[in-house]
Amino acid sequence: MVEQDRERTPEQPRERPTRSSTQDDGRTNAAVQTPTMGRPSLVTYAAIVMFALGGFHVLLALSEFANSTWALTRLDVDLFIPILFIWGVVDLAIGSIAVYAGVSILRGGAFGGTAGLFFATMGIIRWLFYIPVSPVLAVVVVALDMLVIYGLVRHADYFQDS
Repeated sequence: MVEQDRERTPEQPRERPTRSSTQDDGRTNAAVQTPTMGRPSLVTYAAIVMFALGGFHVLLALSEFANSTWALTRLDVDLFIPILFIWGVVDLAIGSIAVYAGVSILRGGAFGGTAGLFFATMGIIRWLFYIPVSPVLAVVVVALDMLVIYGLVRHADYFQDS
């Protein structure tokens, strides 16, 4: 004999087991939590590389202000880098922009993304002039600047949200 009260008709919905809202099974409820967007790791990497390259540009500017001899080791330097003082001013400006943009990116500012792209572009253009003097260093710095550009462009939506 089949009990009528236990059978479910097609019109009746199936009962779902209910849990108390005070019970925590380790899972999170997406409807209750507000979505938070943290800083992407590539953006953090770009900011750290900008700190390193900015510091390097400032040290290079100091070296150029002092007419250091590391850049004067080749005979064709006079064709590419006639006045080291001007390059020192350029390097000091690029390094200052890089450090400030790195701080702004770590704080989550939208200015940091724009300034970081400007820094990396200016750094690439600047180091293309130094390829005859020190090709390995120039290629490494250009590659790091390209990684900064990739990290900032890849996560441009992070800067639009802030």
